[in-house]
Amino acid sequence: MRAVLVRSLSPDLSGVELAEMPSPVLEEGQVLVKVRAASLNYPDLLMTQGAYQFKPELPFVSGLEMVGEVAEAPPDSAFTVGDRVMGGAKTGAFADYIALPERSLRAIPHGLDFPAAAAMGAAYHTAYVALVELGGLTEGQTVLVHGASGGVGLAACDLARALGAKVIAASHREDKLAALEQIAKPDAAILNTGRFRDQVAEL
Repeated sequence: MRAVLVRSLSPDLSGVELAEMPSPVLEEGQVLVKVRAASLNYPDLLMTQGAYQFKPELPFVSGLEMVGEVAEAPPDSAFTVGDRVMGGAKTGAFADYIALPERSLRAIPHGLDFPAAAAMGAAYHTAYVALVELGGLTEGQTVLVHGASGGVGLAACDLARALGAKVIAASHREDKLAALEQIAKPDAAILNTGRFRDQVAEL
C-alpha cells in the first residue's frame, strides 16, 4: 500500500516521503479500514518536526484522522465489511489502509461525504469543547473567533452559528477576510491588528 512515511524529523518535510509498504495485519480487537479521505491537522505537521507532545518512534506513518470503509473486521465486531466509518489514532491515517481498535471508530453521520467527515473530528471536537464545555455558549451570545481562517477557527464559526450565536470572525491577514465571509458566513469579519477592540466594541 501507499503511505506518507516520516523517516526522519526535519523543519521542512525533507524527512517525509510517499512510500510503498505492507498493509497492516490485524491484531485482536482491531478493524481494517480502506482509507477514502484523511484530514491534515497542525499536530501532523508538528510531529514531522518532533515538536509535538506525542513523539512517535521513527519511522512512522503520519495522519491523525481519516474516514473510509471497513475492509476486514472480527466476527464479533459491531462493524461489517463495507461500513462507512470515521476515526483515527495519533498516527497512521495517511495510508491506503489503517488498522485501528474498534473503539477508535464510529459510523459516519448520515449526509456527510468522505471529505467532510474526514475534516470533522479534531477541528469540530476542539471547537465544541472550547465553545460549549468550557465557554458555556448559549443562543444569542456573541463569539469573537481569532484565527478564524484555520481549521478549528472555521469549525468554531460554523458551530457558534448553528448554536444561535452571533459570530465575529477575526484574521490578521486582510486577504483572508473575503474568503472568511464566504466560507464561515460570520455576522462580521475584522482584522485583529491595531485597535481591533474598538471594532469589536462597536459591533
